[in-house]
Amino acid sequence: MKRVLSQPHTREALKAGIDALAGAIIPTMGPLTGPVALDDKTRGGSPELLDDGGTIARRILQLEDRDADVGAMLLRETLWQQREKVGDGAATAAALFQTVFAEGQRFISADGNAMLLRQALEAGSKELLADLRGQVQAVKTIEEMERLALSVCGDPDIAAALADIFDVLGAHGAVEVRDGGRELGHEFFLGSHWESQVPSPIVFDGHIGERMELKNSAWLISDFELDDLSALVKLVTAVYQAGYASLVILAKTFSEQIIAAQGANSRMEDFQLVYLEPTGLVDEQEAALADLALITGGQVLRTITGHCLDAVALDALGETELAWVDRQRFGIIAGGGGAEGVVKREIAALESIYDNSDDERRRLVLRARIGRLRGGSALVYAAGSSESELRYQTELITRTIAALRSALLEGSLPGGGTALLRCVKRLRARYEDSVDLHERAAWQILIKAAEAPCRALLANAGHEAPGLVLDAVAAEANGAGYDLRRGRIVDMKEEGVVDSAAAVLAAARNGIGGAALALTVDTIVHRVNPPLAIEPGGLPSSTPDTGNIELK
Repeated sequence: MKRVLSQPHTREALKAGIDALAGAIIPTMGPLTGPVALDDKTRGGSPELLDDGGTIARRILQLEDRDADVGAMLLRETLWQQREKVGDGAATAAALFQTVFAEGQRFISADGNAMLLRQALEAGSKELLADLRGQVQAVKTIEEMERLALSVCGDPDIAAALADIFDVLGAHGAVEVRDGGRELGHEFFLGSHWESQVPSPIVFDGHIGERMELKNSAWLISDFELDDLSALVKLVTAVYQAGYASLVILAKTFSEQIIAAQGANSRMEDFQLVYLEPTGLVDEQEAALADLALITGGQVLRTITGHCLDAVALDALGETELAWVDRQRFGIIAGGGGAEGVVKREIAALESIYDNSDDERRRLVLRARIGRLRGGSALVYAAGSSESELRYQTELITRTIAALRSALLEGSLPGGGTALLRCVKRLRARYEDSVDLHERAAWQILIKAAEAPCRALLANAGHEAPGLVLDAVAAEANGAGYDLRRGRIVDMKEEGVVDSAAAVLAAARNGIGGAALALTVDTIVHRVNPPLAIEPGGLPSSTPDTGNIELK
């Protein structure tokens, strides 16, 4: 049995859900707000501290009102996608989504056509996005990086550490966040590293610590499922006689017999045999093998092309002068691969593909490859005196890394809602030139939406006359905005109040586009026992998670 909800009740229900979720997220906007403490019966330990709109949205699993829940989940999906792709701007997207939907509902209730309004809104959003792109400025200096990072995380120490890292590694640099204890810190690593797993810890027996250093190594790079012991003995013998001090084998799987042979080899004093299995999804594994072959000068040996362990020639192996392995990753400091020019050409080709791709998954893999081939990586140690504080800082650092990386790749915009506010003049001119009823309504809605983030920031700071501030900012030159901490109009870039251009553009695109689509929803159909979507996007409730709540 199913229950059906039709107009005019559909849009009213959607609005109730959108307002409920937006109401939990928009108050986090601005420098004068604090984190949200999330505590519920499913989470063990101390409460979780959050100030990121996308993560807060993900944690809200279900509204008590099933009709309103549909609207909340539409917004939830938009905000989580915003968070995942650019790391910041979810609260801005929420303010835009809420405003566009509320104003659009009001127009449709006065006999406007939802589909025509959606088309006008989508066309108008292109004008707004074009205006935003015209305001973008490149992020070049370490000072600009630090100011932008500070605008995201609000922590000077984190901002300084990440600015230092990206100044050294560049926009595509590999950066990992780990728990560090009571003090924030970071360190750099030479060379390239890959995620992997060790099928057996035997190789670490007798070694002090969790990391093993490898000198003068041969590398077998393959997708083999190794179970031929005699072929392995033949290869190890050939590698040893060729003068190598170790052999590292990357393969899909290793049989128990093969692993036992590694145990026997571990007793040799002058030769090391190391097994590694690449991790990640298929495209990540393929990319890892290709990069490893390029850096070591070896070949990727594949079963599908007829390669097998018994027929591996020494000239198909890669080689390294210095490498290291631990239980979760391995790295190469000095490889024996192709000339520097070959690697540079490969990096240039990957960067070109990255710039011309709009597939976020593909861009993620490409970014990892570029950072790996450039060499060098960094590790940031999050700090906290409690479990909650440590989780909070880890999440904050991760989000700031994503925002800073996107800003380095796509530039920055004046912060504090200023960039969107600057679009109002152009939108108002289009409104005055338009004669079509739905187009005029769309321009009016977009004008209010462009003002919404700045109004929300002022409201969160307790400002009593936001309209006067908006008028004062509009009268100033481009780049001027309202400094909430100082209570006066300043040059936003000079004061370090900046946003990632990618985050603002994505928020405008997602917030306006998502609301325009939601306005055309005509009917809600409820299933009797619908599965809960733990993850935005519809993963089933069996997916493990301990941080979701019901908003009532």
